[in-house]
Amino acid sequence: MVEDEEKDYVSPMRQRPPPKGGDIAYTNENILRQLRYYNDIRKVGGKDCVQDIYVRDPNTSVGGNNNFRLFWFVGKVARCTGTVSPELAVARLFNLIEEHATRIRPIELGRSFGSLEFYVAPGDTEFLTSQNDPGIRLEKMPRSVDGAEEVALLEVGLNLEILTNQGAGFCIVRTEDGVVPPHLIGS
Repeated sequence: MVEDEEKDYVSPMRQRPPPKGGDIAYTNENILRQLRYYNDIRKVGGKDCVQDIYVRDPNTSVGGNNNFRLFWFVGKVARCTGTVSPELAVARLFNLIEEHATRIRPIELGRSFGSLEFYVAPGDTEFLTSQNDPGIRLEKMPRSVDGAEEVALLEVGLNLEILTNQGAGFCIVRTEDGVVPPHLIGS
C-alpha cells in the first residue's frame, strides 16, 4: 500500500508555473540561448559590439561617503551594432541581467531587485577598470526603452559572470556619474 502511494507522488516542484519574464525569464534555456547569440555576434563584430555590464544598488554608498558607489560586474552584452543601440540591448535583456545580479550578489544587491541601476563600459575593459583608468567611464542605461520589446533576441547576446563558491566577484568604486574618484586614479 505504501509503495503505491510513493509511486503516485508528484513533487510540488514539478507543478510550478513558468517563471515571469517570457522569452527572457531567468531559465537555463534562455541563459544558454543568449550565450550562443553572444558568441555568434562577438565572432562577427569583435569587441566593438560588446559592452561590459555593471550593476549598482542606488541605496548604498562606500565608506559612508554618499559620493562614491560600488558597481558590480555581472557580465557582457553583445549587439548587432547596425540595428541595436547599447540602451536597447540592455533594456531588452534587463530581466536576465537583474535576476543574475541578485543571484550572484544576494547580500549586496538582492534586496534591491526592481530598483537596481545598470551601467555599461566599453567591452573587454575589466582590467583597465580594475586599474582605475580614468579613460573608462561607466554610462548609465535606462531600465526600459521604447522599442526594446521589438528587438529580436538573435540581435542581442549575453555572457553572464560566473562565480564559484570561492569567488568574491568583481566590483569597482566610482562616483555617481560612473567616473573614477580622483583619489583612486593611478592606484
